[in-house]
Amino acid sequence: MKPSKIFSVTAGLLVSFIASVSGGLRIEEVISLGLFVYFLLNFIDSIGKSYNMLDIPILLALFQCLLMPAVVFNIYNDDALVIALKYDMGVSADVYYGYMFPAVLALIAGIKIVDLSRQSYSEKFVAAVTESRKYLTGKGNIGIVMIIIGFVAGIMQVFVPGDLQYVAYLMGKLLYVGVLYTYLSDAKNKKWYLMGGLVAVLASSLAQGMFGELIYLSALSVMLILLGKKVANLLKYGLFLTGFVFILILQSIKSDYRDVAWLGKTQQSNTEAFFSLFADRLANPDRFFNWTTMFPIVNRFNQGMIVGKVMAYVPQRAAFADGETIFTALAASFVPRLLWPDKPISGGQYNMERFTGYIIKGYSMNISPMGEAYGNYGVQGGIIFMFFYGLFFSVVILLLLRMIKTKPTLILWFPVLFLNSIQIETDILMCVNSVIKNLIFIWFCYWAADRFLRFKL
Repeated sequence: MKPSKIFSVTAGLLVSFIASVSGGLRIEEVISLGLFVYFLLNFIDSIGKSYNMLDIPILLALFQCLLMPAVVFNIYNDDALVIALKYDMGVSADVYYGYMFPAVLALIAGIKIVDLSRQSYSEKFVAAVTESRKYLTGKGNIGIVMIIIGFVAGIMQVFVPGDLQYVAYLMGKLLYVGVLYTYLSDAKNKKWYLMGGLVAVLASSLAQGMFGELIYLSALSVMLILLGKKVANLLKYGLFLTGFVFILILQSIKSDYRDVAWLGKTQQSNTEAFFSLFADRLANPDRFFNWTTMFPIVNRFNQGMIVGKVMAYVPQRAAFADGETIFTALAASFVPRLLWPDKPISGGQYNMERFTGYIIKGYSMNISPMGEAYGNYGVQGGIIFMFFYGLFFSVVILLLLRMIKTKPTLILWFPVLFLNSIQIETDILMCVNSVIKNLIFIWFCYWAADRFLRFKL
């Protein structure tokens, strides 16, 4: 076993031991904390060595579905105001962990049963980046064209109607891919194009008040850029801590910022308001150490709260779906809306009403793949489903690695390809549908570039 792996295992066991002797925590909570530490340290160590993107949903599942619920169960769950606002867990800890703990373990097993951390797979990822850099020598115009197309499509997204809006959305993601192409190329003055692309990405997030995509795409892109490089441990942990603090502050200001971006509740511009709010949180870090002021952030991270509502609602007030929503999601991924006008729309509204009884309007909320698995198959069936759900993404990675042998630049599309599927706050329709549609979109881009622009991506 490698020294880094030994360190991760030792740290995970040590944290679990300390948590167990401190008392007050369930065995599931203690094990979850140890697993989170292990996978986190292993993930940080892998930066520069491999492209362990599937460790992200593992970390998110452990954090949002096991650790944050532990915080709520032990601190907030019996508070009268929390119960009145329906932010409590909805079910007892015994009921919740009786399903969620083995479901998350099943997800991890499905992802890790095909061991993508083996050296052979790491070498394939590194080789793909190296080959992409060689291929893009003298082809700097490819990335620049993609940046321009992505920027224009992002603006047009606001004006195009219906299904064309999703097409414009996908085309807008060429901005991110173009930045990666340009970075790996030898284009003259590429730093100016890179700066322009990065400014456009940030401006788009500020205008929409939507930062989730920015965070995920940035993380996946940075991992890709550092792949194959010797990255010092100090830099690795520095990147993680910086990212963690940024996300923590972002979650605390997001609601206030959206009042500005969406409702115009101040005379400041979006950029001024964002940096003003950000600076205020940095200047007042004490609110992050107060359990009362921290609750909105804890609640935002606590995906288990919604799963708990599903478990309280099904089957007591609604029957199990017996695979209906999952099979519908798979069918909707392959059949265009032109042929199926009434096919389900991702976003969570239907599943929230179907499995929790809550009708949501004007904001986004979803039950997660774990919640949908339970709502369809119950405890045992849901656990089994989560294993195959994780296995699905492992198999997709394996198939793509085979394709990379002949198309090494395909790896530069991975951040966009897996953007929605590595999240756990969505549902199965969003995760599977995005992978399939994004694959079709990428194939179209390769074909169209060759057919109309006379260059190969």
